[in-house]
Amino acid sequence: MGFKKLLKYVLVAGLMGAIVMTPVTKAVAAVSGEEKDGPSEEERAEEARQKKVQEEVENMIKEATAPANKTVAGVKSAVDGYYFAKKVQGVALTPSAPGTGSFVKVADTDIKKSAAAVAVANNVAASYGGAVGPCINVYYGKMAGGKFTDSTDASAGTISVGIPASFQTAGMEYSVVAIYAGGAYKIYNNTSTNPSVVTVNVEKATSPNVMYAVVKSAAGSTPVQASDAAADNASAGAGNANANKASDSAATDKSTGASDTVSKSSTNNASADKSTGTSNSASTGASDKTSDKASDSASTGSSTDKTTSKTSDKASDSASTLTSR
Repeated sequence: MGFKKLLKYVLVAGLMGAIVMTPVTKAVAAVSGEEKDGPSEEERAEEARQKKVQEEVENMIKEATAPANKTVAGVKSAVDGYYFAKKVQGVALTPSAPGTGSFVKVADTDIKKSAAAVAVANNVAASYGGAVGPCINVYYGKMAGGKFTDSTDASAGTISVGIPASFQTAGMEYSVVAIYAGGAYKIYNNTSTNPSVVTVNVEKATSPNVMYAVVKSAAGSTPVQASDAAADNASAGAGNANANKASDSAATDKSTGASDTVSKSSTNNASADKSTGTSNSASTGASDKTSDKASDSASTGSSTDKTTSKTSDKASDSASTLTSR
């Protein structure tokens, strides 16, 4: 066989081999990942999932910044933020000293989400015959560069909450109980004449996260009370004075060896103190029990509140990041 003929056979064989082996080579490459015609099923599924999450976040931001959620009886909130609360007819905040970059996150809450705080609100409301209605969590802070940080700078001012129709009752009055970290609370009286709105003048918050509970009670029943501490101090004052007097008398008797006459005099004074301080002692006991119960409830439920807070913060921070982009 001549050289030219042999070369021809080699070329033909090589061509045939290339034709036959090409599909096999592609198949091997596809399996090994060396060559891809397009994204895999897993990649397409992940891409679709991420797209759905992005759409949900965008819709959440759109809803949280909707005018209806941050407007009450025509008054729009003066603080930027995410207003997620849907169980009330809007929430509007007007700070007495607006801070640069002030931002809030407002969300519905209940006994399942904020067990300790709602328990305190129920105890406080019950003390003046009230019933707790819708509750909202307000996270005070600042927004800078798409990042939310805690701040109570703009927490003092007025808060208006639209009362849902299901909680409106003619002839009843409304108030707001604010629950702060640790179970401390304050009662705020309604200043609105609109029967479907409760507006209160709040002091600067003692914690960035505050739960505000709308309370309904009989007309004239809401106490004009600044805080639980003020009430406890007022009711316990007489009892503490008597206790101190008795303690001082006992110490004097022990150190000086007082006579029977002095002892009888001390006994008579103690009886008089007991008689005159009966109502004060009863008041002190009720106040202390309520305060202790509230504090215990707050302590046992603190982990639940923290978990809820972290979950809400995570969702809102995701929204914040997307907004900054």
